[in-house]
Amino acid sequence: MSVDRTMSGREGCGVCGGSLAGARRVPSRDYVTGDAFDVAICGACDTGWTTPVPTDLDPYYPRTYRRYNPWVARVLSLLYQWRVSRWCRRFAKPGAALELGCGDGVMLHALRSRGWSVCGTERTEAMAATARERYGIRMYVDPESPRPGVDRFDMIVLFQVLEHLADPVASLEHAASLLADGGRIVVGVPNRGSWQATFGAGDWFHLDVPRHLVHFTPASLVVTAARAGLRVEGVSFISPEHDPYGWVQTILNRWAGNANRLTLLLMGAQRWRGGDALTLVAVAVLGPLAVVLAVASWLGRRGAVMEATLVRG
Repeated sequence: MSVDRTMSGREGCGVCGGSLAGARRVPSRDYVTGDAFDVAICGACDTGWTTPVPTDLDPYYPRTYRRYNPWVARVLSLLYQWRVSRWCRRFAKPGAALELGCGDGVMLHALRSRGWSVCGTERTEAMAATARERYGIRMYVDPESPRPGVDRFDMIVLFQVLEHLADPVASLEHAASLLADGGRIVVGVPNRGSWQATFGAGDWFHLDVPRHLVHFTPASLVVTAARAGLRVEGVSFISPEHDPYGWVQTILNRWAGNANRLTLLLMGAQRWRGGDALTLVAVAVLGPLAVVLAVASWLGRRGAVMEATLVRG
């Protein structure tokens, strides 16, 4: 793969404005290209920032990125429907929903089946076409486009999206400008304060540099929301669709130098080799342990993925 390695450094925190000079750094590598990065931790608000930042991120999003095989996709779809059901219980009745960075549109499809009017955005036309063609969802490539379909939205979803955006405060401000009275923003992001992140350090599966530009803890997410004029109404750390698998891949990375190979295989980004049979054996052994670790982290409010409900402050 030909990769544009033109990079730009980051000098200050994009949330609180604090200097990143002398900040604690967590080294990591991109498992797609092998390029090296650091996560610089702001000493003032605890937000982490990937540095340096590629001037062109497209080469770091291969065609197969998060395009899992049909069996994995089906399991994720069922778990995502469970998550959508939980969202719907926070509202007295269905309304209008917008998902920023909706991927293949499976969550919007689940919302629509529950009576919601839905539309979504994606970063490229090719990515938007997937949700449009598969589910007939109204899609917009430019998230700053005029109000798509309605003036305001009762629910705005940024699920596993905010960490990909270079300016999370501005992104939340834009989302807040689209909220209807009494509306809610649902934000799901990896939790850098989790037990899994502490164990994995630079090998943590959900670190995912450089695609993840920002790295949140519960405290830094509260600060980020406040800077955008929002407050955190509630936080959940339960993530059956991401947490147990994250433990398996992170343990393989730390103890076997797997470098997310299992994930690459499941995405079809690499071909299976004979030695990968050992990885499957390890998965079978680690699976039950991963479930126990995930449930324990949920009970301890240290899950690897956190979901926050934001309302206007």
